[in-house]
Amino acid sequence: MTFIEGFDLSEVNLNYKPKRPFTSWAYLGAINEIIFSVAFVFVAYHLRKVAKVFIVDGEFNSFSLVNHLKRSGQFLVILGICLMMKKLFLIYHFELTHHFFQTKSVIYLLIIVIGLSFIRISKMISQSIQAKQGQDLTI
Repeated sequence: MTFIEGFDLSEVNLNYKPKRPFTSWAYLGAINEIIFSVAFVFVAYHLRKVAKVFIVDGEFNSFSLVNHLKRSGQFLVILGICLMMKKLFLIYHFELTHHFFQTKSVIYLLIIVIGLSFIRISKMISQSIQAKQGQDLTI
């Protein structure tokens, strides 16, 4: 037996033994974390650009506003999907018995809905800009 300052590190005293091997799932979890981090940075970047165009510059009818809203919505959808995949990974690998639709899971779905709403708002603003430009051309 190996003792380190009062801790028994023999294999007899290991309490947790996962039922599934920790092989490719670890790589999928790491890739998921990388995608989550990159998506989070892009959401923050595009929302900052939206705030600059909309609040600071005061331009509501700008295609740059449309593009940044659309991109932030797309990355929010990716962010929500990554969070849900992380939750499913934990449920599958560690065989957690918790129900999937708990409070945090509903927040993940809410993030996806907010992302889809940003995408829809960007399409509506784009259509309104095109309609205004068409109206300005007709005399």
